[in-house]
Amino acid sequence: MLELYHGGLTTCSKQVRHCLREKGLPYKSHFVELWRYENLSPDYLKLNPNGVVPTLVHDGVAIINSFCINEYIEDAFPDPPLRPKDLHERARMRYWAWTADEVHPALARLSYAHMMQRKIRELSEADLNFMLEKTPVPERRERWRVLAKVGHSAEQLDEALTSVLFTLGRMDQELAAHGPWVAGVTFSLGDISMGAIVHRTFELYPQRLDRATFPRVNDWWERLMARPAAKMVYTSGLEETPERPAKQTIAGISEFRI
Repeated sequence: MLELYHGGLTTCSKQVRHCLREKGLPYKSHFVELWRYENLSPDYLKLNPNGVVPTLVHDGVAIINSFCINEYIEDAFPDPPLRPKDLHERARMRYWAWTADEVHPALARLSYAHMMQRKIRELSEADLNFMLEKTPVPERRERWRVLAKVGHSAEQLDEALTSVLFTLGRMDQELAAHGPWVAGVTFSLGDISMGAIVHRTFELYPQRLDRATFPRVNDWWERLMARPAAKMVYTSGLEETPERPAKQTIAGISEFRI
């Protein structure tokens, strides 16, 4: 039995949800309400001691980290394959899956600054201290502290955006040389991993991903979104991707203090 604990349209959750859908694998979906900090509940931390999403549970065993989860899914359920047979393509697949993981911290900095900083600053001092205390990973704890106290500087955000756009520029070049997919002729885990990165960049900076600058990335994105699995995964408002309330609250954070 497969169970997936996820945050819907969070970057890493999209990667694993997409992989499962491409495989046609049935699974029990558990939506983790991050804005209520359910990822810091004692029960969830038993599954994922890092307190992040997603977590895949297969026959009672938890697997964490989206990169590792998708590799696990491919190993456990090899049909239909999402790992190319050609060794050169397989190397490119792994490069782009790894690249998505590598550039994710820069994209996360931009995402938190644009999407979460105001909400974090609205926390009471007691709730902020609780959240910082319960966040297990030091780097993430420091990230929340920075958002709550000072925020990232314009220079830090520019540096992060430069890193993301450099990666997508390289992707555009690779698609020109080897396309139509990032590994070559074969759709793979590399496309699934980069799909979530490109999607978030479109959400945050649609004007910077213009077709004139990134023609092949735009063409690739359209091909990706034509796939039924991708279309379902990236659609908000469904059971797995509920719309967040217009006025989000942190009510409920205190329930984890027991």
